[in-house]
Formats: sequence, structure tokens, C-alpha cells
Amino acid sequence: MLDSSAVGLSVEQSFTYTWRDVILYNLAVGAKQEELQYVYEDGLKAVPTFGVLPCTATFNTEPYHSMPYMPTELIPDLRTDGTVHMEHSLELYKPIPIGAKLRSEKTISAVYDRGPGKGAQIVVDILVYDESGEKLCLNKMSYLNRWYDSFGGEKQPKTPNPVPEREPDMVLDGTFPENAALLYRLTGDTYPMHASPEIARSVGFPKPLLHGLCSLGNACRMLTGALCGGNSEAVRGITVRFAGVTYPGDSFKLMIWNLGDGSAAYRMVNAESGQIILDRGTFSWV
Repeated sequence: MLDSSAVGLSVEQSFTYTWRDVILYNLAVGAKQEELQYVYEDGLKAVPTFGVLPCTATFNTEPYHSMPYMPTELIPDLRTDGTVHMEHSLELYKPIPIGAKLRSEKTISAVYDRGPGKGAQIVVDILVYDESGEKLCLNKMSYLNRWYDSFGGEKQPKTPNPVPEREPDMVLDGTFPENAALLYRLTGDTYPMHASPEIARSVGFPKPLLHGLCSLGNACRMLTGALCGGNSEAVRGITVRFAGVTYPGDSFKLMIWNLGDGSAAYRMVNAESGQIILDRGTFSWV
């Protein structure tokens, strides 16, 4: 059963990778031939959202788990089917190394009661350390668990919308390849509804859908190119609210508002329907 007693539950896991994993991730989030720093080992850099992989990876991890290893596993009899990734933030303290063994501390930092019929919000902090023991990055993953609510817990805080009520300063166009979800699964996020049509239909989707973190990776790569001249080591953070489902093959528009002082807001929408895919996004750099 989920309640506020879950706060503080924690697990640790290591994640080992090489330069090949970095290129695979970069390709999975849309890196192209002209973005040579992402696709060629000479001078290779990681798209900054590579920093999310220690959260969700199932490959090259210790202890190994067939699904992302989270401290929610320590909650007795927790029902997790239908769990939805709501929000994500990544704060980078230093550039992503090209090959390393990282250590992650994954801790439930908050559990919010969203009210009758609205489920619970679970926030997990993932603090990642490099091989020298220094902090590399901090992820905050926010999940909706629809099976638990009205347990008398703390209410979900309201967060301001950083997107200005004006026309964006830039609009970038993109398309997710037909094999985008299949490719992204090879980075370690192997949840089967992103590959199996049968499983996708069983949970209410017409076909396999794209990972929200793959959409985020595409946005981060494009924001880095537009605002940092492609210098991924200048990026300090990115946040997002996952607002809608998207599928491999969909085209999108990335709307960017430059807020000055090394910060921007962004939103991703489906190019045909206008449906919001990523919302309330922020991006920061130096």
C-alpha cells in the first residue's frame, strides 16, 4: 500500500557504458550525420539527456533488473500497472563522460495525494556519481500511480508554467523515425509496449508508442544546437512535463522562448494535430 511512509526508501545501482552506448543513445534521440560530435568517436560528446539513462536502464546494470530498478519495489504489494511518467528534470554538474561506471542513489523524496479518483504522485530523486565519487547529475522523476489516492497525504504542489503567453522566438521542425521506439529501447528502457503491438493495444494504445524520454532527448539535442551552438558541455539542466502521447513516424514542432540569462522555455507539439507532447519545459546553459 502506498502512503507517505514510502518517503526515504532508497536503492542503489551501478550503470556501466562505453563510447558505443553513447553513440547509440545519440542516434536514438535523432542525431544526424551533420551532428558529427554525436555520431563519430573522434571528439565524441553525449547529448546531455544521456544523464537520464541511469534512471531507466536495464542493460549493463548491477544489480540487474528486467525493468527499471526503483525504490518503489520496497513498498509491499504496490500495484504499478498503468503507472505514467508525469514529469522529469535533469540537473548536470559536469559533462557526461564518454564511457564510465556510474553509481546511482535512487530515493523516494515525496508522495502526494492528488485527491479522490486522481491517484498519487510519486517523486524519485536519482543522484548519479562518477567514478571519482563526484556528483555527475541529479534526476527527479515524477510518476502518477492511479491506484492510490485519498490516503490523507500531502497535496500535490502547484508549479508555475514557465512558457510565456507570446509567440515563440524559434520554431524547429522534426520527425520521429518509424523505428525510433525500437532504437531507443536498445538504450535500456525495454518496456514492451514500445515494441509489441499486442501489448500496446492491451493497455489502450492503437500501436506501440514512443518513450517520453526519447521525445525529451530529441528536444534536448535540438535545444543544444539552437541555443548553445551544439556545445553539449554548456548545458546545465532541462525539465519537462509529459503532456501527450506520440508515435514513431509523427512529425513535431519544437517551440522555443529565449528567456535570457542562459535560460529558455520550450514546448513540443504534434505538427498535424497541434496536440501538446512536451509542456512546461525549461532549458539552461552557461
